[in-house]
Amino acid sequence: MPTRTRRPFLAQMLEQRCFFLFLALLALLVAVPFLGETAYGRVILTLVNVTVLMTAVAAVGRSRFSFVIALVLVAPALAFRFLALHSGEPGHLTLASGFGAVFYTFILADLLHYVLRRDRMTADKLYGAVAAYILVAVLWANLHGVLQYFYPGAYALGGIPKDLDMGELVYFSFSVLTTAGFGDITPVLLQSRFLTILEMVTGVMYVAILIARLTGVYPVTERKR
Repeated sequence: MPTRTRRPFLAQMLEQRCFFLFLALLALLVAVPFLGETAYGRVILTLVNVTVLMTAVAAVGRSRFSFVIALVLVAPALAFRFLALHSGEPGHLTLASGFGAVFYTFILADLLHYVLRRDRMTADKLYGAVAAYILVAVLWANLHGVLQYFYPGAYALGGIPKDLDMGELVYFSFSVLTTAGFGDITPVLLQSRFLTILEMVTGVMYVAILIARLTGVYPVTERKR
């Protein structure tokens, strides 16, 4: 009987890179509501954010070109993230969110190209699809954060205008993306309302495109040759 050769551990890890990105994003969602209140918690939350950024770089590192571009885009996002942690300046946090949004846009484009490619569907691709959905929400949370810096009072919490923190922005982004619309956080200004509309459209389109892709991968009946 032919013996099965065991693949190197690193090769097996790289084949599951979308799974690790999914785990990092899940850790971020769990950490945000519990670690943002104290100085030590913010340090840990920053490290979780860095882990998300690094696993995102690894997820698109299937070619040298995409890997280099991801590294170039993630560098300023990381720099301003640590600078904001040190200074506490809203401007530094806004720059971190802006560069983070650019980075996540590139990551999403590359990740969706991999997930929606018309070839064999794997478990890692399914994890990639879920990770991409979470990334869409995180991307829009960053965009909402940038907008509220330039348009103070763009959002209201409980009817009172407020500069939302990252936890509130992520929560608001998911409620918009899923069109749950609880109504506790609302866009007040015209600019924030139209940004919210664009996110709603993005959420609906993502689900529709993903379902169409999975339907094409798993047809009801197989064509006879």
